[in-house]
This record gives sequence, C-alpha cells and structure tokens, in this order.
Amino acid sequence: MKDYIRFEIITEDRVGMAYKVLEVFYKNNLSIDSLEVFPNKCNVKFKWIDKEILDTLLDEFYKTDGIISVKKTELLNYEIDEKKLCTVINAVEKGIIAVNKNLKIEIFNYYCEEYFNIEKEKVLGQDIRKFFYNKPNIIKLIKDVQEFENVKLKIENDGEENLYLISLKTINDDENKNHGFVISIKDFDGAMKIANAVLQNDGGAFRKIIGNSPKIQRVKEMILAVAKSDSSILLRGESGTGKELFAKAVYELSDRSDKEFIVLNCAAIPDSLIESELFGFEKGSFTGALTGKEGLFKMADGGTLFLDEVGELSMAMQAKLLRVLQDGTIRKLGGIEEEQVDVRIIAATNRDLEKMVETNEFRGDLYYRLNVIPIFIPKLNERVEDIPHLTNYFTNKFNIKYGKNVKHIDSEFINQLMNHKWKGNVRELKNVIERSMLFCRGSVLKGYNIPVYSKTGINFKYNDSPFDKNDKLKVIINRVEKQIIRDVLKESKSIRKAAKKLGVSHTTVINKMNKYNLKDHCKE
Repeated sequence: MKDYIRFEIITEDRVGMAYKVLEVFYKNNLSIDSLEVFPNKCNVKFKWIDKEILDTLLDEFYKTDGIISVKKTELLNYEIDEKKLCTVINAVEKGIIAVNKNLKIEIFNYYCEEYFNIEKEKVLGQDIRKFFYNKPNIIKLIKDVQEFENVKLKIENDGEENLYLISLKTINDDENKNHGFVISIKDFDGAMKIANAVLQNDGGAFRKIIGNSPKIQRVKEMILAVAKSDSSILLRGESGTGKELFAKAVYELSDRSDKEFIVLNCAAIPDSLIESELFGFEKGSFTGALTGKEGLFKMADGGTLFLDEVGELSMAMQAKLLRVLQDGTIRKLGGIEEEQVDVRIIAATNRDLEKMVETNEFRGDLYYRLNVIPIFIPKLNERVEDIPHLTNYFTNKFNIKYGKNVKHIDSEFINQLMNHKWKGNVRELKNVIERSMLFCRGSVLKGYNIPVYSKTGINFKYNDSPFDKNDKLKVIINRVEKQIIRDVLKESKSIRKAAKKLGVSHTTVINKMNKYNLKDHCKE
C-alpha cells in the first residue's frame, strides 16, 4: 500500500487559489505533507486515505470556484528534482556527505556506504563528528566550518585500513551566512590513477614517464625545450632510470616523429658485428653475406637513432661513429660508395664519460659531439615522491598481466618502498612490485607482501619457510596460493566470507579447495 497520494490541481490564474485548495483540506480535517504553488496550478502531497474520504475530497474540489481539474500524479516537482540530484550524487565516483548547520547528516551517498560499510538509513540525522571521533584535526576543521582539500584520511572497513582524500566545501547564502557544508571523499588509489592519467597527457610523449616530482618536471621541461632541434642529446643516468623512455619522448616531441625511431644497445652486440649493424653491408663482404643489408643509420634516415650504452663502444667503432656525426655520410661494409644520411643522434650512458676521456677509454672529440645537450635523469632515491605514482602505475599493469584484482595499496606498503635505498632505480621498484603482487593474498597490497631476500631465496612474513630459489615460478605460486587460501579459510570459518576477503567468487574458492585438498579446513 502506498504511503502518500499526490494531486495535480489545475486552477484559474488568479489570487487566492492556493488558499481555496488548503481550505478544502481543512474542511475535511486532512493535513498536507507538501504543497507546490504555481500561477495556474497547485501540487499537493498528503497521507493515504480510504476511497470514501477521497471521493468526498474530490467532490469538494470540483464544487470549488476556480478549480478546473484534479488528477493524480506520481511525484511532485521538488521530488523529481530531489531524485535527479540523488542520482547525480550517487553517480559521482566519490563519497558525498551533506551536513546542515547543526552538523547533522542530510545526504550520505552510495560510495560513503561502501567506504564506511554502513547503510545511509542508519546515519541520516546523526552528528557528522561521530565518523571522525578519532581524527581531531578534521574535527577541528569541521567545528570551525573551515574549507580544506585533499586531507589524507584512513578508514577501517572489514578490518582493513584504506587511504582516502577528504575535502570540505561550505554552503553559504548571498550574505555569506553558513547553512552547512559538503564533504567529499575520494579513494586514494582512484585519485592516483587520475593523477597518472593527467601526468601522462603531455601530447602522449610523457605517457610512460610516471611522476611529477621537481626533478622529473625539470627533465620534462628541458626535453620540451630541445626536442624540436636537431642537436645531439646525451642522456646521463644510472641503470634502471628509464633513459630509453626519455629518448622516446624526445623523438615523439620532435619534428622527426613521423619518421623512424631506431634503438641500438651498444653493449648487447659484439664489437665484431656492431659495424655491420650500424652501417649495413654489401653482398659477399664477408663469409655468410649472401645478400646485402641496409644498416641502422640508413633505416633511421630522416628520423632518430638512439644509441644506448654508448660508453661500451670500442675506440675503433667510436672513430667511425665520429665520422658520421662530422660528415653525415656512411659507407656499407664492403662497399665503395658514400651515402648521405640525415639522422638525429640521442645517446645514453650510465658511465663516467669524462673520466673515460681522461683515461683514453673514450674519444674526447666524440664526447663533445654527443654531449651537445646533456640531460641528467635523476635516481629514484632523488625522486621518492614519485614512488606512489609509480606503484599505482605498475600495479595496474600487473593486474592486467597476471589477472589480479589489487584495488588498494596500504600506506605501510608505500612507506616501506619510499624508505628503501633503490640501487636498481625504477627497474628494481618494478620488479619488487611484480613479486609483491604475485604473492598478494587479496585485493590490498600490504607491507608484508614485500619480499625479503636471503641466500636461501625469497621469504615473506606470512610464510612458514623461504622458497627455494631454484623452484619454478608455477610451483612457488601454487605453494603460496594454497597457504593463503588455507589461512583465510581458518580465519573466516566460512567459504563465502573467505571468498569476500580474497576478492574472488565463492565458486573459485571451492575449486581451489578441491585443487589443494583443503576440504577439511572450512565448513560452508
């Protein structure tokens, strides 16, 4: 049975019609819950009455001078607007809490129900301070009705602490008198994803260079400044800092981006083969040369050639590279004709070229040809503020690669990463996150997921014994998976609760229990 009846009453457009409508209700001893008044219409909402009283009410309306028609309607205009607003509030991917001037909660959207693990019916009308009783800094800002943005907040849900960003905006009238405020709560991981998307949107060139620390920003600004030129660039930085990504960014921002970008790792090719790789060779120029081949310089003509680990070139090869940079000409191995090429050179090294020049391990003239625009890529320990961005980026990548469902990253996990001395830079960080995700037991990366290394293999706090470093990856994964499922089943004492904690379906847990013979560890 419905709780309310709603009427749309069409009237003549004259003064006093709303009073006449109210008078009919008064005569029949009925109360109105809501009334909307328009120039030629009144909408009314009142509690449900039986048919006999309703028929009497309708007769009174039609006897009233100036009332043209009466018909039932589903919702009043303000109710439609309220539903639209609620739909919008619930569609926003953040928690929204509207609070009146008495600090009572009036709106508590779907995402807040998820974040706080409580139904809105239980909190509407409650004091907002109840939710932040253990956060004195936020309580003070709320009491002072002081606006703030992106204050970090930990919320415990099902025994897990997740990190959020909370903001407050005041509701003021035209005279700046306060009538309450709105609190918005963003999932920290979701905010990081958006931040990464923004940081990567520099015409696409910096999409894989994650981070916005001052040192990385300076590198990006320098690349933007020099990319359009044809000057040689020398990228300096330790192994694992991502020098090739920066070289690719230079190329994509240059006027040569519609041509080839060719990469050669000088340390990966034997010195006896590197000349033919760079310059190409003619048919019959050496044993086994049954056909000729174009070299990388020719393939990169009009484009860019990236020479990684350039400090590993032999002195003889350095001399030949210098000639190309000076004259812009190449000659194939076994050939007699010179060919003109137009190639922009970007080189990279992790070695101390200046010292190598002093010890005659690297040609000084080539060094000055390559070092026209030196760009120094910072070590990860010099840009630790980028670690949360990098962690989120790699987590998303490995979620896709391994079919994982890691949705949150615990603050302890981030803190441990930020306090570590990264000798292998971003490459080492990537490897640690990959390993951590492989052994993550649920949807949250926690501090104890970070592997601890020893001579006997990889160890984790929740494992009984370290893994043998000679074990195959599949064996390790199965062993960890079995142990995790067994532990969670013991803790949960229910397959459905275990499935929820692990972030997988009920059927998946049953299949894993059968696979690892864990049927006796839990009852449904």
